[in-house]
Amino acid sequence: MTQSRGPMTNSYGPDYALRCPRTVVWLFVLLCLAVMLVPGALRAQTLEVRRDAAIAAWLADDELTGLRGLADLAHQGDAQAQLFLGLIDRHAALQGPAVLGLTRADRIALLRAPGGMSGRNWVGVAAEQGNALARAWRAMAEVQSDLEMAAQFAELEETRALAQALLSIAKRQEHGFAADIVAQDWYPETLLFLSPDMTLTAERAAGLHPGDPQHRYQNGLKPPEAALQDWLGQAPAALHLRATCASVCPSEASQCVLALYHALGNYQALLTHGSPANSIVPDAELAASPRGQAALARRIMLMRSTRMREAERVKLVEVSLCATDWLAAQFEAHTTRKTPAAEN
Repeated sequence: MTQSRGPMTNSYGPDYALRCPRTVVWLFVLLCLAVMLVPGALRAQTLEVRRDAAIAAWLADDELTGLRGLADLAHQGDAQAQLFLGLIDRHAALQGPAVLGLTRADRIALLRAPGGMSGRNWVGVAAEQGNALARAWRAMAEVQSDLEMAAQFAELEETRALAQALLSIAKRQEHGFAADIVAQDWYPETLLFLSPDMTLTAERAAGLHPGDPQHRYQNGLKPPEAALQDWLGQAPAALHLRATCASVCPSEASQCVLALYHALGNYQALLTHGSPANSIVPDAELAASPRGQAALARRIMLMRSTRMREAERVKLVEVSLCATDWLAAQFEAHTTRKTPAAEN
C-alpha cells in the first residue's frame, strides 16, 4: 500500500528567494542598480527638454530667456549648452539687440564661464568634457590648427565651421592648398578657389554654375548679374538669404536675395555665416527663424561702416526696396544706445 503524499510544492515558488541567500543578494543588487540608473536617465531627459526649450526661445528671438536657460544648463555641466553658448559668445553676428543692450558685466555673466577678469569662453569647458565639436573649435583658435582639424569639421558635417577653418588656414599660410588636398572627398566645392596662388583652374571652373562667385578667381571678372541671381536661388550657401527673403519680402524674394548678397558684399562672409553648431540647431532651422534672420542683418551690419551702409542703400533700393527697408529697420534695432543718466 502506497503512502499518500501531500500536494507537490514548486521549489522555485515565491518563497524560494527567501530560502536562498544568494538570490536575495542578487535581487538587492538589481534593485540598487535600478534606483541608480533611473534618476540618471530622467536627469538626462530633463536636461535635453530644458535645452530644447531654451533654444526654441532663442530661435523665436526671445533672446535673453533662451540664453539664460542655456547658461543655467552650462553651469550644471551640460556640454551641448556650453558649446552653443560659447559659440554665440565668439560670433558677434549671433548676438541680438537684447544682448547688445546689456552692460559688459552682465554680458560676461550671461555668456561666459567663471574665470579671470573677463570670464572664460564655454567652448573650452565643453572641450575639456570631451565634446568632439568643441575640441575642433578650440583647435581652430590655436596656431597649430591644421587640415586634420578641418577634416574633422567635415566629418561632423559642420559646413560653416569647415569653411571658416579652411579660410583661416589658407590666410595664415598665405597660399592656397595643393591639388591633392582640394581633390579630397571632404573638401567643399565652395572653396575650390583656395587652390595654389588663389587661382581657380579652367578645369575646375568648368564644373561650376555660371553664376558661382568663384569664377572671379579664374579671370578676375564677376559673373553676370542674371547668372549670379540664378545661382543664389539654388546654392546651399545662400540658404539664409533665401529663407529671410521668403519671410520678409515674399513678393520679390528673388530680387531680395540678390540685394542682401550685395549688402553682405563678400562671398567668404556668406560661406561662414550660419548655425553655431549644425548638430544642435540645423542650419535650415536657424535660417527660417526670427533669430536667424536678425543674425543675417547683424552680419551685414558688421561688414560695413555706417557711412558705407548709407552709400549702399542707394544702390540696394534699385534692386529691392523691400530688402532695403527691412535692413534699415534691423540696423536701427541693433544699434545700441546709451541709457539716459538718472535725474537728481
